[in-house]
Amino acid sequence: MKKLISTKGLHDGHFDAPWTNTAIHERVDNKLMHCYKQDYREDIVIAPTLSYELSGGVVMTLELAYTIDNPTPQRLENFREACENFYELYGFMVENENGTSRVLFRAIDIFDMASLIHALDYQSVSLEGVICAVDDGLTEKDAIYSPSGSYLIQIPNIPHYRIKEGTLYISPMAARHCIELQKLDIPVEMLFDNGSLREYPQGLKVKIWDTHYDGTPVEEEDDFNNDMPIFDDHEVGYSKDGKILIGCRYTFNDICYEVPDGVEEIEDFAFLACRHNVELSIPRTVKKIGDYIFGNGGVINIRDE
Repeated sequence: MKKLISTKGLHDGHFDAPWTNTAIHERVDNKLMHCYKQDYREDIVIAPTLSYELSGGVVMTLELAYTIDNPTPQRLENFREACENFYELYGFMVENENGTSRVLFRAIDIFDMASLIHALDYQSVSLEGVICAVDDGLTEKDAIYSPSGSYLIQIPNIPHYRIKEGTLYISPMAARHCIELQKLDIPVEMLFDNGSLREYPQGLKVKIWDTHYDGTPVEEEDDFNNDMPIFDDHEVGYSKDGKILIGCRYTFNDICYEVPDGVEEIEDFAFLACRHNVELSIPRTVKKIGDYIFGNGGVINIRDE
């Protein structure tokens, strides 16, 4: 049996996933609205919300909900049917609560959760940066990685652990069980923040490798220096032409940040190093926003000028 856990190091409570909501809106909603119009001969405006409820880091509920404009009973029922047909998920329902009418799919067991995850994955919306399926029998002595290996979700509770090469990120609470951990090896090219060591056992010795574990050097491309980002005064890096926001350093500490005019693209994981909620103001010149751009939540506001 498998269970779903948070890859963000979150333990308890109800959480929205704004970065995933953006991905759903950009990659799915236009197709869903088109299908609705084909079936019911009218336009509809929709807004998605993906949320999940955790208990002890385990996902107890996974929910995809939509609000629509002019939510009459008939339009809500029509949109519910459109969602079932589009996602091929049977179980969408209409809910009226606190004066808000929504069409939603609420998964409370692993099978319905897997169906929803598969439906979103088919539409190129991956939930790996939010939640991850793991074997129920794993203990604190086992390492847990996301399916792609990019995220280390749990460091095993052993004296010395060497993180797998190819891992890029550590969950903020990956060492929460590690009372026996004394030494930790960080592979070359991994994005690691020394400041996060306060969350690790006292006296932990960390070795950050500057070569591969087998001693071979990291191959550098000839144009490596040409691809180095140019950082502004807020520790946010851009391409040399200023059209691509590449990412921020761990020293980025702004609560609100204004992306300059002329930027056309924000890369994946751009603000993953930011450990607090951040509000981005972006110009309308931005044509592409990557996946999982926030490390600890955030919102995006599009400005007109």
